[in-house]
Amino acid sequence: MFKIMDTATEKNIWGINIPLSILDRDTVNYLRNLPQDRPAQEWLLQEMDKIWYSYKLDNMKPLFSQPLDNFYSHPVWLVNGIFSAVDPVSASHRIAIAKYIKGNDIKKIADYGGGFGELALQILKYNFQAKVSIIEPYPSEVGKYRVSKINNISFSAKLENDYHAIIVQDVLEHVDQPIDLAYKIANAAKDGGVLIFANCFQPIIQCHLPSTFHLRHTFSFVMEAMGLKYIGRVNNCQYAQVFRKTDRPLDLPRAKKAERVSKIIGPILNKSRSFLSRVKHIVIDENCSFK
Repeated sequence: MFKIMDTATEKNIWGINIPLSILDRDTVNYLRNLPQDRPAQEWLLQEMDKIWYSYKLDNMKPLFSQPLDNFYSHPVWLVNGIFSAVDPVSASHRIAIAKYIKGNDIKKIADYGGGFGELALQILKYNFQAKVSIIEPYPSEVGKYRVSKINNISFSAKLENDYHAIIVQDVLEHVDQPIDLAYKIANAAKDGGVLIFANCFQPIIQCHLPSTFHLRHTFSFVMEAMGLKYIGRVNNCQYAQVFRKTDRPLDLPRAKKAERVSKIIGPILNKSRSFLSRVKHIVIDENCSFK
């Protein structure tokens, strides 16, 4: 069992070493109150919800007028990153994505929202010639430290253009306009490039917005309406859907029209498939991950 251990210069949290010199006082104080042993996933979900409520956030209201920066800059996201690095299910998902990248000989990659750097590190482990840009509006000092000595990994606040692959893991369920963001991201891929969307449109946690849940079973339908070609799913990471960008211009109005259809049929599909899952004891939706 991983435990929290301290030395004079660093803190080992559940198997991940963090130099104390890069942590501010508030973060250090928060980390001191973590469970000594690595907790169950349920503890982390409850802790993140507790922080969400502490800022009086409401996932039923538009986010632009709420203090989201405070929430996404809170040390609980550092803890989320640490947990994801040592959680076997999350680790297996990142390895599967890294192997997919390796198997398709993809070199220039954007990891959209990959703040802790764990996916980028796994990609480089399997494909040391790849170059990964972590696109992260809320980069942590720990994330930047972890990749600081690796030339092929960098942090950026915004997308460039002509990536061979863009990975979007556990992002779209956090935003008010997921299709608009997906369109922006897809435009940054080169023609023929790959887009991997690993979405969790489910009520796992308060920062997963209910307004996105209609996309749980219809996301590929909306992306194909936008102009992406659906390829399939990543082996051993079934919630990661793979698309290819063709040379056809992307069509946001058409995607938004498909999104309106999704808002009607999506909730029906969610209920019917949930019912079938309970009756037949089969898994229709893939387990979500942490990062």
